[in-house]
Amino acid sequence: MKYTKQPYTNSSHIKLLKERGLIITDEIRAVKYLDSISYYRLSGYMFHLQNKSDNDRFIEGTTFDEIINLYKFDKALRGIILEYIERIEVCLRAKLSNKYSIKYGFFWYLNENLYADTLSYNIIKKDIIDSFENPKERFLISFKAKYTDENFPPSNMALEILSFGKLTRLYSSLKNDEIKKEIASEFKQISSILAGYLIYINNVRNICAHHSRLWNKKVTADRPAIPQRKEYCFVGSIPEDFNTSMYGIISIIDRLLKSFNPSNSFIAKINSIINEFNVNTELMGFPLDWKENAVWLK
Repeated sequence: MKYTKQPYTNSSHIKLLKERGLIITDEIRAVKYLDSISYYRLSGYMFHLQNKSDNDRFIEGTTFDEIINLYKFDKALRGIILEYIERIEVCLRAKLSNKYSIKYGFFWYLNENLYADTLSYNIIKKDIIDSFENPKERFLISFKAKYTDENFPPSNMALEILSFGKLTRLYSSLKNDEIKKEIASEFKQISSILAGYLIYINNVRNICAHHSRLWNKKVTADRPAIPQRKEYCFVGSIPEDFNTSMYGIISIIDRLLKSFNPSNSFIAKINSIINEFNVNTELMGFPLDWKENAVWLK
């Protein structure tokens, strides 16, 4: 099938939206939004407000301001999610470097015997080698200038140059020894569940970093197993789509955060923007009784 759609001007898009029943009271303002955001990006915030069986007509009474409100909410949500995933990433990086270095020395990450997954070992090692050969970070440049006999940086530097994706891959690929179990225990998880959570929230982080729509997206890539054992299970309302919805994402991030920073403000900030933008939390996968029975309240 050949793509035959023709490009529209912003004014033409405004006309199309109005023909579909969208209320636009200030067309000049609407054109400015389309000019700076693009119709295609904003369309992701319209789908749930349109009737696909009726030529994409909008639900009666839908306004352009509602769409912009959702766009702004999603932007605020991504900012909060990124902020707190960063805290989990930094904590994981510190635990890996500190604990393995103390037992195996600063160059422990080069010990292939510590890995259960040789492919991941080689990928991570190559990533560090490439960054060390042509360093961009000042700390690597200084290290190379001073320690001219070294071909690799110590772990406290090496792990700093790994992305969160590579960092989660590193943790996942390590043998399930006592140190790996200890790190999981400090996150109040077992190592297999922690690895699944980390891989999943890295996918969420990538959505945020690329400024993609998040608030009502079903994030199905690498969805994690939900633990059933009493000491690790979630308590409260657990919908069927828990491990693909925004509700589940928030619950997992909250659980990991509370393991090392129980007084954090993550949930308070989420509640604040939900109230500020007055969004439909059902579309985020929240259960109807979430204000009384959300897993983060239990």
